[in-house]
Amino acid sequence: MKKILLSIILITSMIWIVSCDIDRTQLSDNIEAPKNINLPVSGQWRIEEYRMNTTSTMEEEKAESYLGMEILFHNEFISAGEDYFTKPSFRIKNVDAADYLVYNYKTTPDFLDIDTDKIEIVSVAAEQFLYEFIKISDEEIIVNIEGTFFYLNKISEEIQDKKLETKQLTENVLLDTEESLEEDAIKTGILLGLKSLDLEAQNEDMEKWNYRTIFISSNNKEIVSIHEMEDILLPRKTGFWKVKVEREDNDGKLNDNIIAYPLNKTLDQENDLQIKKEEKTENTYKNILYVGNDYISIENIHYRNKGQRYLEFYPIDNITKVKPLMISDVLGEVGKEAFIEGANKEILREKEEYKNSLIDLKPNEESFGLFRRNGYWIFKGRINFVEDGIYRYENFNIKTIPPKEIVYYDELSISWNRIKSKVPEALDVFTSPNEDIAIILTHNNIFVHTLENDKINNVPVEIIELKPAEKIVMAEWAVGRYPKLWEEEFLKQVEN
Repeated sequence: MKKILLSIILITSMIWIVSCDIDRTQLSDNIEAPKNINLPVSGQWRIEEYRMNTTSTMEEEKAESYLGMEILFHNEFISAGEDYFTKPSFRIKNVDAADYLVYNYKTTPDFLDIDTDKIEIVSVAAEQFLYEFIKISDEEIIVNIEGTFFYLNKISEEIQDKKLETKQLTENVLLDTEESLEEDAIKTGILLGLKSLDLEAQNEDMEKWNYRTIFISSNNKEIVSIHEMEDILLPRKTGFWKVKVEREDNDGKLNDNIIAYPLNKTLDQENDLQIKKEEKTENTYKNILYVGNDYISIENIHYRNKGQRYLEFYPIDNITKVKPLMISDVLGEVGKEAFIEGANKEILREKEEYKNSLIDLKPNEESFGLFRRNGYWIFKGRINFVEDGIYRYENFNIKTIPPKEIVYYDELSISWNRIKSKVPEALDVFTSPNEDIAIILTHNNIFVHTLENDKINNVPVEIIELKPAEKIVMAEWAVGRYPKLWEEEFLKQVEN
């Protein structure tokens, strides 16, 4: 039971292809794992040790439960516990140890006892198994899970015959259940979380947003299904969650509560919501800017005061946290420095009207969020201030790429300029990990285009009408056999 639980935790943390290309560097090698090549990581490995970083979101007890778990790397499959994935490929890149660890994990080589300037990173992919391993030596590798570093030691180059036979038998059974055409099919799915302005509330001089989720599935570049539901259906490492905003009216005082809960929750929902209401009674409107696997970015609007609009960032697991996260909590000191630099450059230096001002323009480290720009998620900070008795704010760019712990997949297979040249009215775009479809947003529609040889086909295969001022706040991709699983869960929720 222990190994099954551990494998589920590890594999599910790897299978969700969600909303980041961390360093966007080129990989030095791409090995497709033929039998006559020595794999960069192969054989039987066991997790022997762990170290928890300051950014770790994992409990100590959970980290300890990983100890003893075995992972097998073979030229035909990869397995962890009871789960396995076929047709593996390996990518290798050599990077500067300090830069890589600070940028990706907000830590240093000394923390991991790495004493070399350069390290080898092995990206292992098989179906939707996708993870990066830090190769210390031929006998030791390190993998990061939820901010915790796990050390794996090699047990044997050869995988025990019984284990190999079991994996191959399981693979044969699964292969027999699918036709060969299905095995070779390019299967892609995407969950899009969207928000739109509530026109009725706007007519009453109130701000309110409605949220919905659209699921799009394609098979060999042919759209096979499109579904829609209210609220946001969020795929997480632990399963599917529902995210929604509920507005309460207490004697004319309006307050939005953001509710996030797992679909398999057993706690009575009404009691759960009541707890959240008791913890937060701000009387503010909440505007969701981004929802990802572990974090949510919002705009908190104090409509009963001076209309202040604060950017706030929270972990999904603790969305009722009294204080929002600081940028150093999620990006470390490097992120804090980029935050301060962005504020100083764009607000204090470049805007003439504020250079000799007595207004307090000191940036608050809690004031940041995620926004879309040219097909990517970007960080922006915000300075809130009062000038001549009027509340104002100024946004500024933070020059740092969201790490994979926040936005897991954020890559364009076609450049933004080429997309704009093909679809001039494009406001935003998402391209799939399979590089088979593109989701293009305009003012009024979502265009679904197929991709061929790094080009967008002229005519969209599907057009979905957008609601007033509708924007995307979540984009989660699934490939391989997972679109079918996601669709089944989606339809369950639609039927409930």
